[in-house]
Amino acid sequence: MKYSALFLCVALAGCTTPLLSPRLRLAEDSIPLADIVVGADPAERVRFAAGELKEHLDKITGASFAVVAAPSPGRGAITISLAHGLEPQETRIAFSRGGVSLESGAFPEYAVYDFLRDYCGVTWLDPTDAGTLIPRDPGLSVRRRDSAGRPFAKGRTPTGDYSPELWEAGTPGWTNYLRVAYPSAFATNSSFAAALAEISNRKRLFLRRMKTGGEVVHACHSFYGWYDRFWDRSSPNFERYRPELFAKGYEGEKRPPQLCYTNPETLKQAVADIRDYFDKGLTTWGRDVCCIEPMDNKSFCRCERCEREYRPELANVSSQQSDHWFRFVNAVAREIAKSHPGRKISTLAYYTHCCAPSFRLEPNVIVHFCFTCNRIPYALRHDSEMRRLADWRAAYPDRPFGLWLYHTFPKERLAGRRPYNCFPGFFDRALEEEYRLFHRLDVSENIYNCGFVDDYENFLSLRWMWDPREPLRSLEREYFSSYGAAAAPLREFYGIVEERYCDRANYSPEFLAAHVRQTEEIAWGDLGTEEVMARLGALVDEAERLADTPTAKSRVANWKHGIWQYMLEGFRAYRAGLRK
Repeated sequence: MKYSALFLCVALAGCTTPLLSPRLRLAEDSIPLADIVVGADPAERVRFAAGELKEHLDKITGASFAVVAAPSPGRGAITISLAHGLEPQETRIAFSRGGVSLESGAFPEYAVYDFLRDYCGVTWLDPTDAGTLIPRDPGLSVRRRDSAGRPFAKGRTPTGDYSPELWEAGTPGWTNYLRVAYPSAFATNSSFAAALAEISNRKRLFLRRMKTGGEVVHACHSFYGWYDRFWDRSSPNFERYRPELFAKGYEGEKRPPQLCYTNPETLKQAVADIRDYFDKGLTTWGRDVCCIEPMDNKSFCRCERCEREYRPELANVSSQQSDHWFRFVNAVAREIAKSHPGRKISTLAYYTHCCAPSFRLEPNVIVHFCFTCNRIPYALRHDSEMRRLADWRAAYPDRPFGLWLYHTFPKERLAGRRPYNCFPGFFDRALEEEYRLFHRLDVSENIYNCGFVDDYENFLSLRWMWDPREPLRSLEREYFSSYGAAAAPLREFYGIVEERYCDRANYSPEFLAAHVRQTEEIAWGDLGTEEVMARLGALVDEAERLADTPTAKSRVANWKHGIWQYMLEGFRAYRAGLRK
């Protein structure tokens, strides 16, 4: 051992190559020490990723990083590339003596965002002016630590435009909040419409930075186009009048609410459409997937053949049409398997067909479970839906499953009611419990979010769709630390609202037995009481007093005008109504 130690000392003393530093220096005194290398003919995604990396590194260091085709002698290299040995969404960050490589199978920006967040300290919280936290470090260096990652959910999809505001679009409160939260958009645009367009673009960029998208396998109501093709003669897409395809027993209505799913002609047309979809190489519903799903109502066909398949005794578990619908799905899937082996049919477990049918589904069927009460944890149905999801997985342990989540509640109310400002549905602890269940059941084919409301829950959801193992406590610290010294009162504000909203003890037994969705009386008579609102108002005042940095002041202002003022308006309107 003495001779070995002596040999090692001599070898190290005579070594002419310096040992590799544990940190890679990227800048010194705002001068870049490395270039961003993209290759001679980079793909569009590589160019986009390089632009994102340059923008953030420039802001961190005060330097101007160059984007080049090849490494320069004597300079470090941050290489962005597509690695054919990786899965499409897999990322790899690998350090070498010459620099660092940021790689992905198909999404190089994912590796860039991992590098910026985990190595450079960048945080994306929301799309507002104060929602991106970028540290300032003219001598930036990063720890040499190889890493790799891949998403939990292969598809991570929000619906439509990302609109997290509690305020209804077009109201004075909404306009005021946008001006508070996005002052730069209004300072650089000459019209309100142009500012809105810029805000919309920034929301889309924020979602991209949070790594939404991916390999989407989508499912939604798919047959509405048949009205234009086979019912409405005035439609430009009309092909021919085919009343036999549609539900019977609704002759007095403008149009039947559903199709007749036992009619052989309905099956024949659906199969023909799906074969045409695959033959044309379309990817509307995902790669090698096509969706079928009935209209969004429970008014199914009343013909004798269809009614024989209904099971009204299962209405209490929202499954009276499960056998009926999934029998049609199976018939379609069998025909597609004959002509297009390897292709899949996606559909929903939803509304009147929530539970698995009494027979086995064909192996080429992918189910997306609609967790309609995921943001209504006080509802008794919330627990039963979690059990149903577990039952689906138990019945099909090896099959891919997707999810629909409904973050729009309680902002989204039943149609026909007088508009009112809801009591916010803060639910971080329930959301963590749900994602733990999704992870445990490996419900990871696609997580489709029916709207996003509230910035904090959006932040949690976007992070957990990628990695549901991240603990709530660490994400909570990351989010609320952005408020600086004002974090404590706003965290207490959040906790009060979350407890009032989620705890079943705050709802009457009569409401829990008869209702799911919040009412104005529940919002401001039971949850947002005078005592609660007084405490929340005091916490907002304390947060304004404590805010100690420009970022903290801006973020507190966003909270005040985006959450507190919205709640205050709803509370005052309700109280005024009581006095009339």
